[in-house]
Amino acid sequence: VFSKTDLFEMLYEGKRTKPFTFSVWLGDKFEIEDDEIQLGDRLYFLFSSGEPSILAHFYNGIINIKEETIPLGKSDLRIGKISLQPLKKIRGRKILCKTMGISILTNPDESARDFKKWYVTPTDDLTLFNNILKRRTNERFERIKGRKGNFEIELKPLMGYKDSINETVVKHYGAYLRGFRGSFWLEGDEEILQFVYDFGLGVRTGQGFGMIEVIKEAE
Repeated sequence: VFSKTDLFEMLYEGKRTKPFTFSVWLGDKFEIEDDEIQLGDRLYFLFSSGEPSILAHFYNGIINIKEETIPLGKSDLRIGKISLQPLKKIRGRKILCKTMGISILTNPDESARDFKKWYVTPTDDLTLFNNILKRRTNERFERIKGRKGNFEIELKPLMGYKDSINETVVKHYGAYLRGFRGSFWLEGDEEILQFVYDFGLGVRTGQGFGMIEVIKEAE
């Protein structure tokens, strides 16, 4: 999509924090056979960004390829319905969230070669997880927004629901990643909660991780 716009070089030449997140839902009919995904008749692609220019270029890029046939595995993909969702404004310091797919968070103080320590989830050590979440989120805020942030943000599991968050290991571009999915509360400043909602939770959001759905807000 972005290859059809003048943002492609800015987004994909060199290593850059992507100012967007997305998630793919494969529908009800997909199956996994011999390490391959067999799709049904439709899938759903959800895209989010807090930058209006990114949204505009993405939408225009989709329009430009709407009539094209896109090879996807052994099948052909055609774009069907395109829907623009209404802008959601976070107005509280606490939101009940649900992951749309998987969220990934990595510990910059550990070696990427140590699979268990490099990836951190709320089910490991919640205090450590929240410390890293705050650090990573503020780093991403500064890179995307261009100004320094020192916001508070904290994930809190649902009380009384032991399995509301689950660790998940996925294969991604030939490697394995460890992340999490589920429902939880996020608490923090309104601006950083809006940032996470718009741009995704954790890291690798530009690769399709970290998109969240806000179920409800609380003061």
